Amino acid sequence: MQDIIKRVEKIGARYSNFKFIVFLVLFLISTNLFAQYYSKQSNIHISAFPGFSNHSVDEISNHYKLSLNLTSGITGSVSGIELGLISNYNYEKFQGIQLAGLVNISGINNRINPKEKLEETFKGFQFAAISNKTFGNGAGVQISTFNTAVSGFNGLQIAFLTNKARNIAGSQIAGLINSSTLGMVGFQIAPLLNYSDGQTNGLQLGLFNYARTAGFGHELSSLFSDTWQIGLINFSKVNNGNQIGLINISGNNEGVPLGIINVDASRGHLSYRATDLYLLNIAAAAGSRFFSNLLQFGYNCSINGLPVWGIAYGLEKEWSNPENSKFLSMSASLWQQKVKDLKLLKGPKILRSELIYGFKITKRRELELGVAINYQLTKVENQEPSLLTIGNFFPGLIVGIQ
Repeated sequence: MQDIIKRVEKIGARYSNFKFIVFLVLFLISTNLFAQYYSKQSNIHISAFPGFSNHSVDEISNHYKLSLNLTSGITGSVSGIELGLISNYNYEKFQGIQLAGLVNISGINNRINPKEKLEETFKGFQFAAISNKTFGNGAGVQISTFNTAVSGFNGLQIAFLTNKARNIAGSQIAGLINSSTLGMVGFQIAPLLNYSDGQTNGLQLGLFNYARTAGFGHELSSLFSDTWQIGLINFSKVNNGNQIGLINISGNNEGVPLGIINVDASRGHLSYRATDLYLLNIAAAAGSRFFSNLLQFGYNCSINGLPVWGIAYGLEKEWSNPENSKFLSMSASLWQQKVKDLKLLKGPKILRSELIYGFKITKRRELELGVAINYQLTKVENQEPSLLTIGNFFPGLIVGIQ
């Protein structure tokens, strides 16, 4: 009987132990689930520094409505407001208003785990004294010394020094440099450099402007194009818009360049001529299919009574047949002539218009025959402006090789 009682007591003890273990396991599981549930539903994140917050190490996997970082803070993501005395760091994404004393970073997961890449990692308003950076697409406003969107950005980037995005749809305004590595739609304004290495539509305003392809090409490309480059030096591999600058350079210019020097690698000519103004005349034209800038230099050897040499700037329009074997050109130029014993700008000024017909005489050479009409703007006493002087208006002749 006693053996039976002992066995029953042992079974009871084992059952009690089993119940305790089951209760403990269920308690731990329920506590952990509740903690996770609570964390995911939490609205507030408060951090003294990374890893020391109201959610400790779980903060990098949680989503918050409000994040307050007394120094710096790390969160999974935030939709709402985040304030950091030094920096704010979002592992996945941020949406809302984000202010930091130094740095805001969002979407670092895209760099660490590219297989789990998020398309959009920032949307809203960011301000930081040093840098704003998002590793995915961004949308909204970024204001800082340096702004970077590793992917695209839609909205406004304002930087005290530089803005950078893979592509931009909106605006970049910087104190030094704007950069878009795949193209831009909108405008870039910077004192030093605007760079767009792709399809560019809008405005680039700066000292130096670069666009791989400026504007969409079509037969109506003109001054009414939606793409403008305005600066000291404008460069594009293909230009279908407008360039306004001291020097405009393009690999293929189908747009309208307005500048002192326009260089088009696909168009232009160099001519050696004898004219009524100068026995030796060199003319260089470069521009677009609309018109070319014309730079000329003339020299009169030692003929007494004529200006010694002169320089001119003008515009030229040329038409050619489909075979490019014949052409007709019209130009208007302003000549500044240099006479003996006088400074260059004290010499005569002549407004000259030329009409030239050309045709091929060899595979690479064309003969130029033309007429001109000149108007004497200013005169110098005892100085003949031309071999064919008649009055204020006088005719001219041109013979040359292009």
